[in-house]
Amino acid sequence: MRSSVEQQIIALNSAHLLEIEALLQDSELPYKDCDEHLNNFFGIINGDRLIAVGALQYKGSVALLRSIAVSPEHRGQGLAATITQYLLEVARSSHVRELYLLTETAQRYFLKFGFCCVQREAVPDYIKTTRQFETLCPSSAQAMRLYL
Repeated sequence: MRSSVEQQIIALNSAHLLEIEALLQDSELPYKDCDEHLNNFFGIINGDRLIAVGALQYKGSVALLRSIAVSPEHRGQGLAATITQYLLEVARSSHVRELYLLTETAQRYFLKFGFCCVQREAVPDYIKTTRQFETLCPSSAQAMRLYL
């Protein structure tokens, strides 16, 4: 089911930090480094409330897709897919060639976008040195890759 929410995606900034962190906490996702990457966060606002979020972290032609979350009352409306597709386009337009993510629960979901599971050891050094990879995501999180 598609949402009746206007699905305009905007760049987020420091004014949205507390909402980003709360949304990620509600979704049981890492949030402690959001302030370091605010310029790479995008979201969907409903009224005056952030209801969906996602981000990319870049280095050259490699990026980490992270923090895809939707508020509980807006799940099942296609917002995660909307923001994921948007971030894939941002990555492509930024000349990213390899996109990685870590997940504990959404492997099947990201397979729909063309991601495949990879060994954590096969992940490029830049991704391995992100806080998401090093400390924030548990070692049990599955690494996934998409060639763009």
